[in-house]
Amino acid sequence: MIYVFDVESRETHKDLEYYRDCLEGLQQFSAEAAVFLLIHKMDLVRGDKNIVFDKKKAELLLATGDVSANVFGTSIHDESLYKVRRLLVDGRPIHQFMIGLVEHCAYADTKCCHLVKTSDNICRGV
Repeated sequence: MIYVFDVESRETHKDLEYYRDCLEGLQQFSAEAAVFLLIHKMDLVRGDKNIVFDKKKAELLLATGDVSANVFGTSIHDESLYKVRRLLVDGRPIHQFMIGLVEHCAYADTKCCHLVKTSDNICRGV
C-alpha cells in the first residue's frame, strides 16, 4: 500500500482515520503487503525540515501500530514524487523500487503510500 500524507494538512485526525481504515482493510485482505508512507510537500515546511519530518514520521508509525511501514519525505519541486511514481509504474521489483526511492528522496529512512477510499469502503491504490 502506498499512502500519501500532506505535511501541512489541517485535518490530521481525519487523515489518520482514513489511513487506519485502509490499513485495517489491508491487514484483513493482504496482511503480507508492504506499507509505504509519503509525507508530501516537504518543500513547504518552514524551519527545520528534519524535525518536522521526524515528528510526522513518529505520528504515522504510532498510528500504524504493529504493521511494518517505511516513510519517505517527498516534494514536487525536487521531483522526488514523480520519481517514486515512475519507479512504481515501471513495474520494478520492490527491492529495486526501494533502492531507487532511497536515491531520490531527501528523507530516505521512511516509506510511502497513497490510496483512495471508495464508496464501497475498499481502499484502492492510485
